[in-house]
Amino acid sequence: MSPGDSRDGGFARVVLTCFLPFAAGYLLSYIFRTVNAVVGPRLAAELQIDIAALGVLTSAYFAGFVLLQIPAGVLLDRYGPRRVQAVLLVFAAIGALLFSQATTLAGLALARGLIGVGVATCLMAGFKANTLFWPPERLGTANGVLMAFAGVGGAVGTLPVTWLADAVGWRGVFHVLTACALVLAAIVWRIVPDRRPATVSGLGEALDGVRRIFTARAFWAVVPLSAFTQSVFQAYHTLWTAPWLVDVAGFAPAEVPVAMLLVLLGIIPGYLLSGAVTDALGRRGVDKGTLFAVYTGAFILLQAGLALGPSRGAVALWVLYVVLGTGSVIAYVILTPLFPRDLAGRLNTAINLVVFLVAFLIQASIGHALVWVEHGFAVTRAGAHGVVLAALVALQGAMWLWFVAGRRRA
Repeated sequence: MSPGDSRDGGFARVVLTCFLPFAAGYLLSYIFRTVNAVVGPRLAAELQIDIAALGVLTSAYFAGFVLLQIPAGVLLDRYGPRRVQAVLLVFAAIGALLFSQATTLAGLALARGLIGVGVATCLMAGFKANTLFWPPERLGTANGVLMAFAGVGGAVGTLPVTWLADAVGWRGVFHVLTACALVLAAIVWRIVPDRRPATVSGLGEALDGVRRIFTARAFWAVVPLSAFTQSVFQAYHTLWTAPWLVDVAGFAPAEVPVAMLLVLLGIIPGYLLSGAVTDALGRRGVDKGTLFAVYTGAFILLQAGLALGPSRGAVALWVLYVVLGTGSVIAYVILTPLFPRDLAGRLNTAINLVVFLVAFLIQASIGHALVWVEHGFAVTRAGAHGVVLAALVALQGAMWLWFVAGRRRA
């Protein structure tokens, strides 16, 4: 992006007031998303929660996401990203506070679901703001830079959170996150320009826009592959990579936070690269669908290698996993030009609805699948990880073939 790219005033002003507040929101949402990978063992030990229950608990975050996606899309298109983001961050703060006080699995799950509701628009509000304040030819780069903040949030959610948990306990970690959410809500409300449509459509018209998206053939040609690859990507780097490192690669539990820090830092170059490559190749006439197929195909093949249980170079392989996993978001860039600009918020949240519904199901199922395979087939926990990953590779492979076949029909 260059100074001439912005639509409202100078480059620095747009970055400071229209980009960084939403980038900080996405960073915070990623801390919430990945924090259970670090505090999960402490929480499980205190409340006597097994690995299957921990998976279900962690997936409650995605359930909150799913519940809010369609309403959030309508709200973003009607009221703009500033108002929606600021209000929902207050709900995230309430959820974090309730999580810090919960003493039962049900209480923790409800609180984590509320956190998911509160941060459900952190990325989509940023995407909506980018469509309002940056030109279309720079959206890939702007979205890529925005999503790179996920790597910062994920990294903060590993070793720094471990140090914080050592100092104040896992409940104290959520007290700090409560304060961060409230401060950020105030910043968004105070400094982000309040850009909204000049005319606001009625609720019926808004919902008709949602119907148009979900009945579009282009939507269902692209989204299934994005949904399954993003869901597996989310499930593993936010929770299941850490148990894999212990069970398969033989890491000591004390080594996991440092390893996860390195893994999650890979998100930063991953999103920056996917955004920059998408824009650069697009300007050279390269079809974004081809790039999407290459990225997701490489990601699926890497998982097939991980299913074999390699112990050497495990951290490097998982870093490559997150770098390639970021490519699934090219789906947003593919679909955005195919729908009117006033549907941008509803389109992005419609994609998210499918993605996080699948993510919820996969995240909640992996723990149960590991236990079932390990005990039902009398294999080691390492062997169970391999079986589960192989099954996920098969599912994603089917969606890849669906996408490729759909492009040929088109």
